[in-house]
Amino acid sequence: MIDIDVYNQLVPNPLTMAVQLLSTFVLFMIAYKLLWPATQKYLAGRADKMQADLDESEQAKQAAMEDRKKAMEELSEASQKSEEIVSAAVRQAKDEKDAILAQADREAVAARRKAHEQIEAERAAMYESMKKEMVEIALSAAGKLIGESSAEAVDREAIDAFVKEAAANE
Repeated sequence: MIDIDVYNQLVPNPLTMAVQLLSTFVLFMIAYKLLWPATQKYLAGRADKMQADLDESEQAKQAAMEDRKKAMEELSEASQKSEEIVSAAVRQAKDEKDAILAQADREAVAARRKAHEQIEAERAAMYESMKKEMVEIALSAAGKLIGESSAEAVDREAIDAFVKEAAANE
């Protein structure tokens, strides 16, 4: 049958193992001398870049917070100013409304007064016209009855006095 040496298969050869360890150590030293400084430099640069990015983002965050605070203050000021403008406009509109209503009231009172004066003037003119007509009718009736016209001036004065007395008694 097959003859297999199990011991040699399980335990490595010490010389082969020493050569492998020595070659691994040499490769490690070469990599350490040549690659490690560049790797360290790269990792340090990367860490510095990350820290710079973090610092920059923190500054941007602070600036954004300041800008937000300033924008909120400006918004508050603008809101307050707009409220003041609206309040002033409402106040001005109310004042204008009051002025227009007062002017309309004054004009209505003046129009009523003028109409009343005009009515009174027309009434006085009508009374005066009626007095004259009454005097004329009375004179004409008296003249036809008596047939005289010589005392017309005296009669006119008497009739005028009578009409004035009648008007005073009304």
